[in-house]
Amino acid sequence: MPATLALLCPQEDARHLGALLAVANRELVVVTATDAAQLERTVADAERVDRIVAFRTDSIVPADLLLRVPGPSYNFHPGPPGYPGRHPFAFALYDGAAQYGVTAHEITERVDAGAIVGALSFALPDRPDADWLIDRTYTALVHLFVMLAPQLARTDEPLPRTTLIWDQSRRCTRKALDALRDLPPDIGGEEMERRIRALRSVRHEGIRPHLTLHGRRFVLDGD
Repeated sequence: MPATLALLCPQEDARHLGALLAVANRELVVVTATDAAQLERTVADAERVDRIVAFRTDSIVPADLLLRVPGPSYNFHPGPPGYPGRHPFAFALYDGAAQYGVTAHEITERVDAGAIVGALSFALPDRPDADWLIDRTYTALVHLFVMLAPQLARTDEPLPRTTLIWDQSRRCTRKALDALRDLPPDIGGEEMERRIRALRSVRHEGIRPHLTLHGRRFVLDGD
């Protein structure tokens, strides 16, 4: 019986990633899902799923699904090991990081905490734009997937673990993001510019900074 791999990713990525896996293992059956709910239905409909691979998704793989897969499943995180969590690009931009990157790791019940199986890094220019960084990160994610596709497609073998570890001290939580977005009325000019650079993204309007005065909230527009 051929092995089955469940791919959790945006619809626009599914065909290309599936093709990469098929080239690596022509007997592999690849099923796809765009969110956690669809993934649960896909796994339920399949006679057997040997591996789950998540790529560029905000969906969390339910713990019970991980228990139904015989070996490790893997996630491609759009940030380096130093920035686990959501919207890592915003925190890296706020910190003025000189390097950024992407990470592939085992999926565990705790998000972005599993053993790291691959990573790529790249240098950042001075004062990079948020959307430029998002695009550059996507390119790096695809490159990392191409590198690991032959191993991902062999579902009977776990991927070798690296010696890299997560830096949980800079975990990118929703609470931390909300604190970064909330501009205090007495904020200085330099600090405000740091936050605006980090949070001004055309594609992530929901993370833009805001200022609350006299009970009214003012949100930064696109300019």
